[in-house]
Amino acid sequence: MIVQHYLTILRERWVYALSTAFVVIAAVAGITALQPPVYESSANVFVRTDPGNSVTDRSAAADYARQQIDTYADLVTTPIVLDPAIRSLDLDADAGQISDRVSADVPEDTLLISITARADGSEASAKLANAVAESLQEQVADLETTSGKATVQLTVVTPATAPKAPSSPNLTQNLVLGFIAAILAGMLSAVLRDRLDNKVRKADHIEQLTDAAVIGTVPLITAGENHVFVSEHGSQNVQAEPYRELRSNLRFLEPRGRSRSLLVTSSVKGEGKSVTSINLASALARGGDRVLLVDADLRDPSVHRYLGIEGGAGLSTVLIGDTELKDVVQSMELVNLAVLASGPIPPNPAELLDSEQMTVFLEEATNQYDAVVLDSAPVLAATDAIAMATRVSGTVFVARNGVVRRTQITQALRKIQLVRARLLGLVLNGVPRTTGTTYSQSYGSSYAEHSTRKDPDTWAHRAEPENIYSKQLAVRQAEAPPDSDREVPLSASDSSRRPDLGCRSVFPGTRVTSND
Repeated sequence: MIVQHYLTILRERWVYALSTAFVVIAAVAGITALQPPVYESSANVFVRTDPGNSVTDRSAAADYARQQIDTYADLVTTPIVLDPAIRSLDLDADAGQISDRVSADVPEDTLLISITARADGSEASAKLANAVAESLQEQVADLETTSGKATVQLTVVTPATAPKAPSSPNLTQNLVLGFIAAILAGMLSAVLRDRLDNKVRKADHIEQLTDAAVIGTVPLITAGENHVFVSEHGSQNVQAEPYRELRSNLRFLEPRGRSRSLLVTSSVKGEGKSVTSINLASALARGGDRVLLVDADLRDPSVHRYLGIEGGAGLSTVLIGDTELKDVVQSMELVNLAVLASGPIPPNPAELLDSEQMTVFLEEATNQYDAVVLDSAPVLAATDAIAMATRVSGTVFVARNGVVRRTQITQALRKIQLVRARLLGLVLNGVPRTTGTTYSQSYGSSYAEHSTRKDPDTWAHRAEPENIYSKQLAVRQAEAPPDSDREVPLSASDSSRRPDLGCRSVFPGTRVTSND
């Protein structure tokens, strides 16, 4: 399970892992390229003693050589040996500088001293090693004859030769180590990114935060795709499938005959609650319900802008008693759908929505319509949604994938729970499309061409109507302008553009793409 968990993290965070791996490999390659080449060359010096005439003398001489050989090796890096070598090579350096480039080693169980010299050139390293070996030979001979006949003699048995390739940097070794480091760093970056990322990325994240079910997932729709209008979300449009599924799930949650007023809200602005409200209202209307879409966000209303309808009168004017509901409701070309704009922004939206007039309004609206969908302000932005949540039959909570943080969802859901409001479920919006999603869409498109299936209606037990407007939409699609001039569809995953107020309603054909 642990291995599978980390494999899942790597699959989801492969971009970060791959990027980190490339950075590490590039860094190793850069450091390797910047390192100057260093050549090493070695000369071997044999330590010989006077064997004497007897076995005892020979044994004593060998023991003496073993005792002295470490001392001779230590002499290699001293000025007494290095200065003559520097003079012989006419080097522009002192003994202290050369000692860092020269080393001596005594192989175990031998009478050999291996002198290694390092230089930035192949010939230079060999010359330095041989010069130090000859200097050591001369200096030991002088030291051993100071008190009499020399008992120890050093002989260069293997002169240093110019190496063909530098000893460092070791390209193969660096690449292997760099590759291992890149893999480890990539895995670590993916795990750290997953641990530090507090944003919602998938339905599992939401399920870890609340007991409420995820009743819908809306895929991410990019601007380059062949979009359709929300009003065209019929049974042959696979882009409308997420909203049809959401509609079906809500039907199971809301028994037939119960007052159905749905509040759509989110944690923060920009999660797609407004467009989700419009899409949901459209799906319910196509399912046969008489639907009233209400813009109850009296702080930052947007439904009237998205739909290109009049927003001068609406909910706020109804609540203060200036107008009647029937006088300000605007019918859409989509059968069974009507919209109530927000009206003028009042100075006290929270008090207005948390009033007896709001209760009376909801009773009147639910008596006249099969379903009332209210788009409200985000929970963490104002108390408006909390005030209305206790008056509606259920709340639908929208969470935008990759935008909202888990802590924000937790805080918002806690507020809803504190007032004992009924949370129907959550909708995860802007989910990246996977291979499975693409396959489902292709399959759905192929199936739709050979099927006249109509969605079952658990609430109203009615199928989607086939009306004159559907035929008009087919004609409009056939006569659609080139991509550069094509109307941008309404989407719950893109807020980069909003329509001009002069555009017609989304349902007769406005161009809208939004996250709010």
